[in-house]
Amino acid sequence: MTEKSLLDIKLEQYKLLQEKRKIQALLPHLYSWPWYPWARAFFESRNKINLLCAANQISKSSTQIRKCIHWATATELWPSLWKTTPRQFWYLYPSKDVIDSEFHKKWVPEFMPPPELKNHPKYGWELKNRQGHVHEVLFNSGVAVCFKAYSQDIQHLQSGTVAAIFADEELPVDIYDELIFRLAASEGYFHMVFTATLGQDHWRRAMERIGCRDETMKGAFKLQVSMYDCMQYEDGRDTTWTKKKIDIIKNQCKSEAEIQRRVYGKFVLDSGLKYPCFDRAKNMIVPYKIPADWGIFTGVDIGSGGPKGHPSAIVFVAVSPDYQKGVVFKGWKGNKGEVTTASDILQQYRILRGNLRPIMQCYDHHAVDFYTYASRLHETFTKAEKSHDIGEDIINVLFKNKMLYIFDIPDLQDLANELTSLTKETAKRFAKDDFIDGMRYAITRIPWDWSVITDELVYKDGKEKKELSETDKRRKMFMDDSYEKEEQLRVEEEIERYNELFAY
Repeated sequence: MTEKSLLDIKLEQYKLLQEKRKIQALLPHLYSWPWYPWARAFFESRNKINLLCAANQISKSSTQIRKCIHWATATELWPSLWKTTPRQFWYLYPSKDVIDSEFHKKWVPEFMPPPELKNHPKYGWELKNRQGHVHEVLFNSGVAVCFKAYSQDIQHLQSGTVAAIFADEELPVDIYDELIFRLAASEGYFHMVFTATLGQDHWRRAMERIGCRDETMKGAFKLQVSMYDCMQYEDGRDTTWTKKKIDIIKNQCKSEAEIQRRVYGKFVLDSGLKYPCFDRAKNMIVPYKIPADWGIFTGVDIGSGGPKGHPSAIVFVAVSPDYQKGVVFKGWKGNKGEVTTASDILQQYRILRGNLRPIMQCYDHHAVDFYTYASRLHETFTKAEKSHDIGEDIINVLFKNKMLYIFDIPDLQDLANELTSLTKETAKRFAKDDFIDGMRYAITRIPWDWSVITDELVYKDGKEKKELSETDKRRKMFMDDSYEKEEQLRVEEEIERYNELFAY
């Protein structure tokens, strides 16, 4: 080969290299940022469900943005991802203000193809605003990335066929249930990157109970990433994340819980729960046949349902003859958004009850129509104990001392979700506690034998009994004054109920 031919080859290689660098500069979502090993794994995953729970400020959101842009423009990938040509993606943020800020301060300057590619058949794009807010990006490839604010316009999540959904930050579980149906027709993909700021039990079990019986989202692609996982890029180079930097961030956190959540990407059970003594691992059990000599107590919470109303709930509790052990073995909760009447709920209750013979059937006595319908059918219902203070204390003591369990069945998963997420600060009108209310109505009418509570039950392994006096006070409260008052109130309500029957 002549010297001139060799020079021509090198010049051609140089031109190709320059062209490649030019293209790379125009596609920042692919080439302008180095990859962490975990980020590359999330970016390349083709699992139908992809979850990334991570520490703060480590590029989890950036990684998802890059994947969204790539899938919207890489037409060569589409045949292997979908059976039909994708037309619409959804990208979810908590609010419209966050959408505007993220798009203009992160998407455009860091990842979107630059103006030079405006007319490119794949990478060109146009922004559409609505009412002054970012609404959607239309790529020349044919895909529209629509931005949704899940905390403000939930009703807009109830229609549409979507090829892929990307959620930034921890979604409320009930919103996820709605979103997954949008992907059914396209057999699409769901992605969520988040720090566990809400700490919902559903997502905790998805990320931190892998391989366990109570794991959720089995089969999904799951990554839990800490700041320590960001100290090297995939090519082995060191990053700006050093141990010293991470230690400084730790020192700035206000509590150990914040360190676990924001540095290690872990779920942390915050204080302030109404039912802190409920433990899914200890209080949910494999179903068994209820013994014939166990008594049945039931609770009915009558809700109106509908878009603005609370759903109804029905709970069946079986209790041992000595009243020292009980189990929630059956339950039902109305569908979200479905309007129900008192007559509907009574009919549903009778279907669920079947041939069972409850000792007591309790209902929310604010629902006058329910009592009227029940009386006409000769159904005997007792007014429920409505005091939250009494009910919450009893339930917590029962769970803590392993006197009350819940069958681990699909129909009762919502009850467990309510118990692990309801906080003391939540206003009643916003509280998702309908299943709890149904259980509470039944539980508070059972004459529990509190003498079964012993030091050994409450504390184990010979540890110092620091809270023993508090437990004794609570036992005394149930066994003495409050219990006597409750019995007196029960008698008065029975008299009132018979008076109401005679009135008809």
